[in-house]
Amino acid sequence: MSQRSLVTVLAALGGILVILGGILGFLLSIGPNGYGPRFDGAVDALVLGLLAIVFGVLILVYSGYTHYQGVDRSVTGGLILVVLGIVTWVVVGGWVLIAAGSFLTVVAGLALMFQVMFAEPNSHSSGPQ
Repeated sequence: MSQRSLVTVLAALGGILVILGGILGFLLSIGPNGYGPRFDGAVDALVLGLLAIVFGVLILVYSGYTHYQGVDRSVTGGLILVVLGIVTWVVVGGWVLIAAGSFLTVVAGLALMFQVMFAEPNSHSSGPQ
């Protein structure tokens, strides 16, 4: 159970960092000499910031969901966390906090998958013994 809590904390911290990165990245990109990736001014920074916030909320919600679901579904939950982390990193990973949060989400998803794959074979069967 402590490993599952560690995965939840890593994914939740990753989601929070992605949300903070989206907010700070947008705020720092406002203005003519703003910081961060810009294509067409502050409008693109706003879109990237909003995308980061949406991805961060998805990561937070799903990290809570994986904490309460059964062990036999953990491989799928870990895979979804890995995909969410990679998609977030590719789409809006130009800002440091978002990249760090995406990395933590990928690590949490991999840890969740390896936890189930290397567990004892009988520990995750749901049938009668």
